[in-house]
Amino acid sequence: MRLTIPKSWSCDQLLGRLAGVPYISAVDRKEQLINATIAVLQKSGLELVTTRSIAAEAKAPLASIHYTFGSLDDLVLAAFERLIDEVSFLVADGLDVNAGYGPCIIGIMKRVSDLLEDDRYGVLLRDLNPTGDRRVEILEEKYYRLAQDLIDSIADAVGHEPAIPRPQLARMTMAAIDGVVLQFAASNDIQTACSDLAQFGLVLADTSERRH
Repeated sequence: MRLTIPKSWSCDQLLGRLAGVPYISAVDRKEQLINATIAVLQKSGLELVTTRSIAAEAKAPLASIHYTFGSLDDLVLAAFERLIDEVSFLVADGLDVNAGYGPCIIGIMKRVSDLLEDDRYGVLLRDLNPTGDRRVEILEEKYYRLAQDLIDSIADAVGHEPAIPRPQLARMTMAAIDGVVLQFAASNDIQTACSDLAQFGLVLADTSERRH
């Protein structure tokens, strides 16, 4: 039987037809591939992410990755950027910036502890630590802006500066998180990681309060 291909079909439609995979829109395919990438990251970590593993997870044609994103690297970046946006929202959402630096920093550490226990976000905290992988290096600045943006919001709300310069407080906050996450990646001891984050929160809260 002769296969008739409409001229209006996209490459993704053609690939799906030839592979016997139902066609989905470009927007839905993008979401499908990002979610599949995050799922593979959760299962295998960054080093084992491949086009084949993502396509298998998504049940999508192998070539659809390159058609939709251009390259595997671009897809991995899109997945990490999605996770960063979600983490930014989850850490900041409902945080009472009017309470001041100390309570907010303690709250940030508690929320990071909760995220570390969540498979979806634990992979971000683990793999976005400095690794030398060029695919995630370009997102590290956005990741490290999380603390700076929150501290700036607190300063705007309370109307005074913390006891140490804002950039230093942000760096110390992220350094504490990174240190605990690296130890957790090696030990897989979530109880110790959460306890350490809580202690760092108390220390940084005390450090941040305005001296009179």
